[in-house]
Amino acid sequence: MKKSLTSLVFLAVMGTFVVSHTPTYAAYPTINAVSVLAHTNAQRYRNGMTLLDSDGELSHAAAMKMQDLFAHQYFAHVSPSGESISDLARRVGYTYLAVGENLALGDFASSKEVVEAWMKSPGHRKNILSRTYSEIGIAAGRGRYDGRNTWIVVQAFGLPKSTCPDLNENLGQKIDVLENRLELLEIITGIRQGRVEEEGISQAIYRDRVSSYNTAAELYNSTAETYRALIERYNEGVESYNDCVTTRVAEMSDS
Repeated sequence: MKKSLTSLVFLAVMGTFVVSHTPTYAAYPTINAVSVLAHTNAQRYRNGMTLLDSDGELSHAAAMKMQDLFAHQYFAHVSPSGESISDLARRVGYTYLAVGENLALGDFASSKEVVEAWMKSPGHRKNILSRTYSEIGIAAGRGRYDGRNTWIVVQAFGLPKSTCPDLNENLGQKIDVLENRLELLEIITGIRQGRVEEEGISQAIYRDRVSSYNTAAELYNSTAETYRALIERYNEGVESYNDCVTTRVAEMSDS
């Protein structure tokens, strides 16, 4: 038997929004991550956006957030202990360029109704239709909040760090090794040059020392050339990475 009841539904993007909500539903509706994702991607499809991929680490972060909201009876992006979704994402090992969050609290009749409520709020809509994010984690659960049984739904949006070409860590390590080698070769070359310039040595010893110096100098020069080439490659990678990040951040501002 269906019944109509009036309740408050709370939504949050960067703050708390209170919306009057009158759902009609039979008994207890089923709201879950799979159906919330389906309706979220349906909204993106209607608006010409690429679909979001479900990510396990973001889903874990979203579940932690939902459980914390119930456990500590608060409704905000920052917990009483000072943790935000970005902190939770890092805690579960999600490396990102950007993260965002939608929260919902209330007696929703369905996953579709949750997403539609978010779409009516400019801040939540912006997250759902953002061109920046490519992944999402969702958690939905029913429990006691403020003395009554209700739903809490969390969307954790993410742009993984792997989206932009990562800097080559091995290349950086090679540069460090060559830098140390150059310092050593510079010392060796200086010592051999000093020995060449010593007075009172025979021509034969002089020639041997010049040859020894030239060998060290050639090794220094070839190492320096390799070092400069690796530095150039590394800097190109840094520039490419920075350009990618700048572009994605600009897309976030425009979306």
